[in-house]
Amino acid sequence: MKWKRNMKPLDYSSLHLDNILIEDEEGDICPMSEPYFKAKKLADGVWQVLSDGDYTYVVEGDDELLCIDGGNGVGDIRAFCQTLSDKPLYRLVNTHSHWDHTMNNYLFDVVMMHRSCYENRCQPFAEFTGFDFPDDYPVVFVDDGDVIDLGNRQLEIFHIEEHCKGSIQLLDRKSRILFCGDELNGNFCDSRISVEHTFRNMSRWMSFRDAYDTLCAGNGIHDAVYVDRYYKTLKYILEGHAGEGEEYYVPHEDRRASISELDGKKVYARRSPHMDSVADLLRSVGMEKHLEQTDGRGCFCFLRKVTKDGIFDRQLTMNDCRVCYYINRIYDRDNSYVPTL
Repeated sequence: MKWKRNMKPLDYSSLHLDNILIEDEEGDICPMSEPYFKAKKLADGVWQVLSDGDYTYVVEGDDELLCIDGGNGVGDIRAFCQTLSDKPLYRLVNTHSHWDHTMNNYLFDVVMMHRSCYENRCQPFAEFTGFDFPDDYPVVFVDDGDVIDLGNRQLEIFHIEEHCKGSIQLLDRKSRILFCGDELNGNFCDSRISVEHTFRNMSRWMSFRDAYDTLCAGNGIHDAVYVDRYYKTLKYILEGHAGEGEEYYVPHEDRRASISELDGKKVYARRSPHMDSVADLLRSVGMEKHLEQTDGRGCFCFLRKVTKDGIFDRQLTMNDCRVCYYINRIYDRDNSYVPTL
């Protein structure tokens, strides 16, 4: 399918998304096929928008609006975000290449991303597999040190890869917010490559820590004090405390729907990932003991356990935070770095 300017939302009826139900925080349930948008003002000229997939953030300057990530909800998220201000909205920036951030790229006139995101930006989640999405929309590459000027509001770009190859964060000094995608949050720190690598990243975020108080992450709003706490905990691990923490731990879990089925249809929590397949995968490789911690449910943290060497991970709780890490990946084995999903 070819991209064209001012595209309308695609028709997903062939995917039968009406057979999947999504519940919001208030308990309202509707089919995944129905457009859903809710905005919350965070600061002057800054909004958080809930659709489906991770949160979208909208930032307003004197000249224009900008969307940060577009979720994977159906409907026209660009048109909804345009209702928040009379400033024109034509650009979107991706913090990274995962589908719950990139699916709606085609609705915008131009999409900004790090060049390392380009190859993997069109890998759909299971519900959208086999559907023809435009992949030829205009793209502008951005990199560390670039600045997006919206008019009396500048967003500084930091290319720091922890969660995903090509991840970027955007610093708004005016609102003292760091838009950090899935790299930073206040639920847990997930050190996937090595503790040493994650500590270097945390040191970089600490280097401009005086410029932000709030983390606007893909999964929600968090106090930036977690950066300080993760830094201290990672430093502790590197100072001769490898191996501390629990192997069979109760992990962080995204919000779940209050019911699992309604009228024979699956019910999932809005925004949260659908994790049924993770539980099935864990069972298939004999990790039932891990699933006992979550009453048999899959969760995001357990994805690490089915990657190479995943059984050697730990969760260390201290400094009022939780850090997940591999005890056999304390230090980098070489200088190469290829982030995993």
